[in-house]
Amino acid sequence: MTNSEVSNDLPDKPTSDNEQPDKATSDKEQPGKPPSDRNLKSRLRARLQLIGGALASIAAVGAIAGGLVGYWNVWKTLRTDVFQEGQKTQREAAARPDIVPRLSLVVLPFVNLNNDPEQDYFADSITTDLTTDLAQVPGAFVIGRGTAFTYKNKQIDFKTLGKDLGIRWAVQGAVRRNGDQVRVNVSLTDLPTGRDIWSDRFEGDHTNPAALQDRITARLARSLNIELVQAESRRSEADGSRNPDAMDFTMRGWAKFYEPRSKTEIAQAKDLFDRALRLDPDNVDAMIGKAWCLAIAASFRWSASVAEDKKIATDLIGRALSKSPANALAYVVKGDTLRIFWSPEEALPQYDAALEINPNFPVAYASKGIALILSGRAREAFSPLQLALRLSPKDPTAVGWHWNLCHAHLHLHEYEEAIEECRRSINMNNSYWYGYVDLVSAYGATGQLEQARQSLTELNKIRPDFTVQWFREFVHAYSSNPQFRREFDDILDGLRKAGVREQ
Repeated sequence: MTNSEVSNDLPDKPTSDNEQPDKATSDKEQPGKPPSDRNLKSRLRARLQLIGGALASIAAVGAIAGGLVGYWNVWKTLRTDVFQEGQKTQREAAARPDIVPRLSLVVLPFVNLNNDPEQDYFADSITTDLTTDLAQVPGAFVIGRGTAFTYKNKQIDFKTLGKDLGIRWAVQGAVRRNGDQVRVNVSLTDLPTGRDIWSDRFEGDHTNPAALQDRITARLARSLNIELVQAESRRSEADGSRNPDAMDFTMRGWAKFYEPRSKTEIAQAKDLFDRALRLDPDNVDAMIGKAWCLAIAASFRWSASVAEDKKIATDLIGRALSKSPANALAYVVKGDTLRIFWSPEEALPQYDAALEINPNFPVAYASKGIALILSGRAREAFSPLQLALRLSPKDPTAVGWHWNLCHAHLHLHEYEEAIEECRRSINMNNSYWYGYVDLVSAYGATGQLEQARQSLTELNKIRPDFTVQWFREFVHAYSSNPQFRREFDDILDGLRKAGVREQ
């Protein structure tokens, strides 16, 4: 079972059984670690209730060069069921794609005006963090970062953009950095008309990008007439690093992380996060980034020591959550760490926690869908995977999300639907070998042997070493769930019927 990320490199051999974790040890709560999964949702709600009286419908009145900022606040009590209501917009948008949500938007990649490609990482970081902040606005439908970045450095027809993504608004901007000073121009575009309805310019100190970001999101909140929840975001002053060199390494690490996935890119991203942590051991973003790199490396069998990487990743994400307990990305990475290191059932509450904080998080939806399949609950996987694709239809990892839809159908013997989704994933990336595997199995199970032979020929071009036994060991490393393995045995039988060699 592949991770939701898409790699250009092939996975190494499956992890040996003697590297499986000691459940008795891993299940114990330790001092300084996040609360148990059982109490996760109630603790998050309690935390928001405590700060509910201090949440504001915030809009900036002024942001002048001298740094004077005024705010007006309308205080109100946050509903205790805010999280259950949080995903309503996303579900409605997925169920009725013909209806455009009122507060639907995309944050397009900010333009780097420095004419220095090395500074792209800073503009990209502003874009990514602004997407994260706006995604936490109640009732908002925010297109994922992956799809947004497919428009980088491209001419855009805004009316077409709105129709293609099913949204009403676009946020765009440009960043110019001069030493420690940063100037950011931002505009809000009404996509049906193509007109800018709001624009502004912000200046600030590069060593405190969080304050600059807060001013941008506050003004956007006023223009859209919506409430901006400011509870414990990962860019808060309490969690933010005060070491500009460490911040630079962290942003460079994320820029490298989001490049096309390969063993080399992940190793380089991890090295940048390591350099940030050597300068600032309390940098939460670097902790999360390094932990995610370790989990992904283990997923693709690139890890030199799975047991050691699991221990380091678990410790990092525990520290990150202890410092930033309402950080949606941290919960996703914790979930991925659990899922990749053989505990998909334990990962599910982590993805739910992430989505309660940020209901516009496509990777959280996709990872939840994958964990549900691995937990023997394939029928439940369709909704989160479809939501991920609705939020980020052009995501670089969407090929994997389509394949997981195919895989869920195959687990349920829904062969026609499985073939359709696998064909869709292969059309997106014809070197994505997982899609060919499931196609071969579906065709073999339904007696379509000529189509199976054609798909097997394509699979063997990419993976000439592919055998039933190899694939069995590869997938069994991801889950020991009895229901999952029973369903997976049927997929192996389909491969045998199609003529795939046993070993």
